[in-house]
Order: sequence, then C-alpha cells, then structure tokens
Amino acid sequence: MKKWLVLFAMVSLLLTSSVFAQTLADYVLETRGDTLVVKDYFDMNQQPNSLYQVIFLDSIDVPAGRVYELKANGVYPDINTVQPHRATVIVGAITGTLALNADAASAPPLICGAVTADGSYTPGIAASFDLTVKNCNCTPSNSNFGLNWSYFGASAGVTVTLENCLLERTRWVFTNTNGDNISWYISDCYAVNLLGQPCRRNGGILDCFAAQNNLYVENTSHVNVQGLIYKYRNNLFNRISMNHNNFINCSNLVFLDLGYQKQVNYTNNIFVNCQVQPYCGNTIDAGEEDIEQMPIGIVNLYNDPDAPIDATDRHFLVENNVLAYDARLADVEDIANNTAINGSSIWTSQMITMNTRTQAMFDDDATYPYLYEGNWMTEMPNFTDSGTLLGVYVDSLKEYSLLGVDTTTSVNMAAYRVTDLGYEYADWPIPFDFSYDNASLLTAATGGFPVGDLNWFPSEKATWLAQRDAEYTAIDAALAAGTGTTAVAKNVGLADDFELQQNYPNPFNPLTSISYTVPKASDVTLKVYDAMGRQVATLVNGYKTASTYSVQFDASNLASGTYFYTLEAKDFKATHKMLLMK
Repeated sequence: MKKWLVLFAMVSLLLTSSVFAQTLADYVLETRGDTLVVKDYFDMNQQPNSLYQVIFLDSIDVPAGRVYELKANGVYPDINTVQPHRATVIVGAITGTLALNADAASAPPLICGAVTADGSYTPGIAASFDLTVKNCNCTPSNSNFGLNWSYFGASAGVTVTLENCLLERTRWVFTNTNGDNISWYISDCYAVNLLGQPCRRNGGILDCFAAQNNLYVENTSHVNVQGLIYKYRNNLFNRISMNHNNFINCSNLVFLDLGYQKQVNYTNNIFVNCQVQPYCGNTIDAGEEDIEQMPIGIVNLYNDPDAPIDATDRHFLVENNVLAYDARLADVEDIANNTAINGSSIWTSQMITMNTRTQAMFDDDATYPYLYEGNWMTEMPNFTDSGTLLGVYVDSLKEYSLLGVDTTTSVNMAAYRVTDLGYEYADWPIPFDFSYDNASLLTAATGGFPVGDLNWFPSEKATWLAQRDAEYTAIDAALAAGTGTTAVAKNVGLADDFELQQNYPNPFNPLTSISYTVPKASDVTLKVYDAMGRQVATLVNGYKTASTYSVQFDASNLASGTYFYTLEAKDFKATHKMLLMK
C-alpha cells in the first residue's frame, strides 16, 4: 500500500508540475473570437493532455460563449480526467454528419486515453457543470488496450448534450451518474462496438442510480452492442423520448426498465436483431432484472402494490416502430433450454415487444387510459450497405448471446471492424449505409418520414428538421391524451404541381388524416370510395387557394376494409388506398 501511495504521489507531482510549467498559450493553436483551437497530440510533439490542460488553465476572463475547438482528424489523448469548472462546449471541426460522410480528411477528432512512459491512462470527462460535446470520437481506451468503465460522468442537476459523436468501446456504459435530476440529450450519434468487459450486462450508453430529469435520444444509430444499452433501472425520469433511432445487432436489452416510468415515447425506431439473450428468471442479476422475474421486452411496465403509482399518471406512447429478426435467431431459446445453460430449462425469449403483464396493462384502457400501443412493423429493412453485419455476423451475435447468459462467462462479443487501426481508433468513414428502399417503411414514421435514424436519409432529414418542433408537439399531445399522433405535414414549401399524400396513420381506426397540395387557386374535390367503387364520403368540394391542406377522415360508421380516396382539380387526378382496421 505504501509503495502505491508513493507512486501515486510521484505521478500527481509530475502532472501538477507540468500544469504550472505551461501557460494556456502553449496549448492553443489559434484564437478566433470566443473560440480556442486546441493543439492536438502531434502539435504538442507527441505529448498528451492538451485538452485537459486548456480547460484547466482557461480560467481568467473567460467569455460566456467560450468554445473549445478540436481539429478534424486530430488526436487528443488525456492523462487526467477533464473536469470543466464552468459550462463547457467542445466541438470537433468536421464537415457534416457522421452518417454517409465519405471525407477521410474530416474524421471526428479522437478524444481517448494516453500511454506514457509512466503508464497507461483511460480517463474521461466529469461534468460538474453543463457539458456539450459535438462532432467528436470519444472512447475510454488507449493504445495499450486499456479500457475504462465509462467515459462521461455527471453531477446532480447538470445537462449533458452529445451531438454527432462517434462512441466506441466501453467496459460498462458511456455515461453514468449517481447524481439526480440530470438531463441527457443525445442526437445524431453513432455508437458501435460497445463491449469490452466479459459480462452480458455491460456495454451500453447510460446507467444511473438516482431519479433523473430528461433523456432524449434522437437520430442515433446503435450497432453491435453487447450489454444493456439504456439502464433506467427503477429510477424515475421526468421524461424519456426515444425517437427516430436505429438499434442493430444488440445482444442484450435495449432498455433496462424495471417498469416505473411515467412519461415515455418510443416512436419511429428500428430494432433489428435486438435482445437476443434469453432469460431464465434465475440469473442473479440483482437490480438488473424484472421485479417479478419476467422477460423484459422493448417496453416494460410494473404497478408496484407496495408503492402504487397513480394509473392516470402513466403515459406511454409506442408507435411506428420496426421490430425485425433474422430467422437464424429463432431457436435461441430452444438451444438455451436443450443445453441447460446454468442448469436451467426455463429459458424464455426476450425478443418481444412486451411481456404479458405489460401487455395486459396496455390493453386495460379503463385502468390505464394513457398507455397507447400503435403499430409494430416486422419487415426487415433492406439496408443499402450493412456489410456482413446482417450476414455471417449474425452467427457471431447468436454465439455470443448464448455464451453471454452463462453466469460463468468470460467472453466478450466480437467487435465488428473493417480496418484495424488500433484499439482507440474507430473505422472511418463509417463502413455502413443504413438507408433502405422498403416502400412501406420509407413513409411509415410520424408525418410520412422514413422510420429510424434519418441521418441516413439526408434530404428527408432536412425536411424533418423544418418540422421537428411540430412533431414533438404532436408526440407530447398524443402522450397526454393517450392516443396515437396526428399527422404532421412536411414543411417542404409549395410543390409545382398538385400532390396527394398517403393518409396517416395507415392502417387506421377510425380517424386518419389526408394531406394535399394545391399549387395555384383551383376548384378541388377529395372523395372517399369503398372497394366496390361506391362513394362513402366527400371531404373537400370547393375553391382552394394555393397552399398545403390536411383534412381528417372519420370512418366511425364504416366497416373494416380497403378504401380509396381521390383528389381531383383541373386536369389533375390522383388516388391512394387506405386500410380501415377496427
């Protein structure tokens, strides 16, 4: 112990001395207004710690809008944990989003651990104040294959924003906290190969051990994840929103939710080959398994009789999500039982939307009027380029998922890498294209957008951003009312010609919205017909000025079946099909 203390004191003295030996200017490449451009490892003659030093030394007359800019393709290894002493913004100087970025010279700057003559370090960033990190490649690893438990820590009451960041490798999770009332905003990120510790539960994005404020995850792709991705446990959040995300080849649970959440929307997400690990109710995962030892699906709710939650406070919106599986995964549960993993023959699948208890709560509208479950789509997206991720790699995913549930496991999930550039470097450019051409999915999200992470559809993403606020207003309204969302018209400007949009939602019961565009003032009719060609409703019949319109169709008095609606104006005529399902 004494030797360890002496070594620690020597290292601390060395690091502290280096702080006082240098000035802020020694670590700054350029100053542009409120922005400091930070020197990287090579600018510093292969000396680490420049990001830590700049933030540590920048303490006098700091402007309120201070930004720390990191160079594209730059490398920023740290010895010390970065501990900002005020609200901090760190931005990588890259061009565009991570998805579909083919510019090899615009790689996000790497923030990682360091290897020195004195040892290996894998620190991170501890946020005691609000923290924003954009356009960066963050990893708690170093070139000696050292890997830390997590990367971002946060103190009570702060806001952590991660935007357009590449996150790879972690032993536990990327962000964690014991503090309460923290808000997390994660958008446009790409998380891949979250693995590193031989444990079926480790490898994810968030874990928390206290009540939190908000968690918003939007347009983010999670690929090849070993453990539990978002761990709510039994900690209540004020608000959780998962909207337009991809989850692909995720071995264990996407959401470790023990069922206490009250304001949640899971909307417009793609789940492919997720939650492959089965469950047997006797895996000694204390605090990380369902209270009644039931399998946990994508959605999990529990009404604790010892701490009852008012049923009318439970608001949950589940709508427009894809849940698809490779056929090779269908026998995972049987294999686990036939081989009696851990001596158990009661393994059950977690490749489910929700368990029977949760489903019963959603179906009980009288007791739980604000739990809404919309359509689940099971069609596998035909991704433009998924490499072998959905090919031979599914066999690797299956193998790990069966080995990983064994309580004596000592294996990690295999990383999916195209180029081995070292433990801390990610593949760049990203070797996947998760756009797809499934016609049914391209307009299946709220407002007629593609389902999943919209960064793979840049033109649609630009249109979506123009109406983003309107979409969240619609989601919040649906969440409050316990209904599905109403249509949010795309804000794309006026078309050059008449347009008739697909109704939304479709299928519907009994309400749906139909949008159409009139490019110049005209007489317009919009009529609905049954499958026999008989007119059943006239929705529009009159003069319309140039604009985009939306009209609601109420089919309460009609039987289930296929219907057609036709827009006519001048020489224009268009017809679309819709399905009423009661």
